[in-house]
Amino acid sequence: MRVLVIEDSAELVRVVALTFELRWPEAELISTSYGKKGVELAKEQLVDIIILDLGLPDMDGFEVLRQIRGFSDVPLIILTGRMEELDKIKGLELGADDYIVKPFSVGEFLARVKATLRRSQMPVKKVKVGQKPFIRGRLRIDFATREVSIDNKPVRLTRSEYYLLYELVTNEGRVLSSQVLIDKVWGPEHKADTESVKVYIKSLRENLEEYPSNPKMILNVGDTDYKFISP
Repeated sequence: MRVLVIEDSAELVRVVALTFELRWPEAELISTSYGKKGVELAKEQLVDIIILDLGLPDMDGFEVLRQIRGFSDVPLIILTGRMEELDKIKGLELGADDYIVKPFSVGEFLARVKATLRRSQMPVKKVKVGQKPFIRGRLRIDFATREVSIDNKPVRLTRSEYYLLYELVTNEGRVLSSQVLIDKVWGPEHKADTESVKVYIKSLRENLEEYPSNPKMILNVGDTDYKFISP
């Protein structure tokens, strides 16, 4: 495994490196203190996961995330001291797979990394032999390639958005609670919450619905439950 850490604290880079070594002794860690260099490394190096701080000396971490998501959907976890809810929402909306606030425990960090990496492999595991693309009205999903399109135009989704959509469409017509979606998409060991689910649902609607404020496909059932119906 190759890990890219974009973090200006040498001590924290050391902690992250030691934490990865506990679970993956063969892991190779690449690090930089600067956002611009981090973006370059994300382009040049074939990495399996990125750990990103928001407080960098040369660039705002959100801008680093935005640029990386412009060319890659590599698993990415924000690791930051910012605990404000708006920062978390912004990070998830920009495409982070997870958001961890410092200080963190080794056990929690490893659990979240494992959950994020597991989701990155999920499409291959979930595709059944002969499973046909999902086609409903304007929406088409090719489970084998994880390609989503609306009106034959490709839609770029983050990894978490795709898994959330997968659970909704493969349970078409069924009401799924936020907790069920959290368990399915992030894993039962993950400390996601209903607000995080709302963020991803909002993003899915903006990508897929003709009128996101008046959705026809992804519907609320009460305040925290959802279901997918054919458009």
